Amino acid sequence: MLRNAPKRAFTLVELLVVIAIIGILVGLLLPAVQSAREAARRMQCSNHLKQWALAFHNHHDAFKAFPKGSSNGAALRQTWVMYLWPYVEQTSLYNMTDLKSHFYVEPNTIPFTLDGPTGKHVSIYLCPSDSGTIDQNDPGSRYQRTRGNYVVNWGNSWYGQNPQPAASAPFSHNNGNRSMPNKTTFGSISDGTSNTLLMSEYLIAKSSADNDWRGDIHNDDGVFRFHTLMTPNTSAPDIIRNGWFQTPNDPQMPAAAGTEQQNAARSRHTGGVTTAYCDGSIHFTSNSISLVVWQAMGTMDGGEAVELPE
Repeated sequence: MLRNAPKRAFTLVELLVVIAIIGILVGLLLPAVQSAREAARRMQCSNHLKQWALAFHNHHDAFKAFPKGSSNGAALRQTWVMYLWPYVEQTSLYNMTDLKSHFYVEPNTIPFTLDGPTGKHVSIYLCPSDSGTIDQNDPGSRYQRTRGNYVVNWGNSWYGQNPQPAASAPFSHNNGNRSMPNKTTFGSISDGTSNTLLMSEYLIAKSSADNDWRGDIHNDDGVFRFHTLMTPNTSAPDIIRNGWFQTPNDPQMPAAAGTEQQNAARSRHTGGVTTAYCDGSIHFTSNSISLVVWQAMGTMDGGEAVELPE
């Protein structure tokens, strides 16, 4: 009579060894996967900025100038965003908009809802590496709108500075007067379009509360711009008007209240920020860039003899 052969099986020690090996392999692979995902997100971010840069160029082709950065008073409370909708495949939003009205009134903003064009989601507003709150959707807030990560270059002055610095940025006001927005032409960029910053990333507020206006790109009082007074991702705080921000538990978004409003370019990408130049090119700018070079890139007619980074 034949006996059944004993069945082979893993011992407990062998099983633990296999589990340990798998754990080691996963630990080795995970950083590579995360790195690949971040590279893909950074590429998508670059593509978004490229679309905005081309939109500025197309607006210039149509109107012989870039749109205003922002305005207030008799020039209406608006920013650059709504003027570029036709050039970023958002004609439907543009057709909903009344350019002769402030951003916060109907039909531009529908009170207590996100139904107006300033409340609509647009994918190229957002950097995929950021995790801020997109919408200002507090039910008690009358003026609701969506936020964005991409902001225009305000150069080496604080918002509302009077007098303005001798060297201009592509976006500014005449002696800080928000009812007198300056408009830039290619001909006025005497430093060269390939040497002058057009846009950069910025981080969106973590809170959707009405008193945090970082990334509030439709609002002329919001943070729709960046300044080259500070290098990218600096630990120095952004200066936000009247303390209109939530005190963040986030070292990448330092902020303080003050009247001389300014904010640095900021992103969640490792080591720097993605930037667009006035010639439409896209570059990744390191956090370690010198302030002198960064400020030279922030002006369009400063005549600085500075070798810019590639």
